[in-house]
Amino acid sequence: MVTAIVIPVLILYFYWITRKEAAKQKERWENLLEISLESRVEGKVLNLHTKQKRFYHQLFTQDTTIRIQNREKIITIVYKQPFTPSCSPPSLIPGEVVRVNGRWENELFRAGEIIPINRKRQP
Repeated sequence: MVTAIVIPVLILYFYWITRKEAAKQKERWENLLEISLESRVEGKVLNLHTKQKRFYHQLFTQDTTIRIQNREKIITIVYKQPFTPSCSPPSLIPGEVVRVNGRWENELFRAGEIIPINRKRQP
């Protein structure tokens, strides 16, 4: 008799916890682009690499790693965005000068927005 009551209650409790955790992770995934723009870095793009990573179960991120050279040193920039069918990586080419706004996280610079500088106009 006790088993008939306790087991369904436990199942419902763990289902509720799982749904709550999934909602919290989806909110974090949707807010990946909301970075405080505390710092600015400028430099010439040396190389960039884009890859898709698993964020949480069926949610993925598109991570673009950009290495730029400024006057003092080489800086590694990480630009994370939620992976959706409509998302695309930043359209940058090596040798292009960019201004990146974002914040520092240890040795990496977390990008909030990437602005190309002196881009030649295409006819």
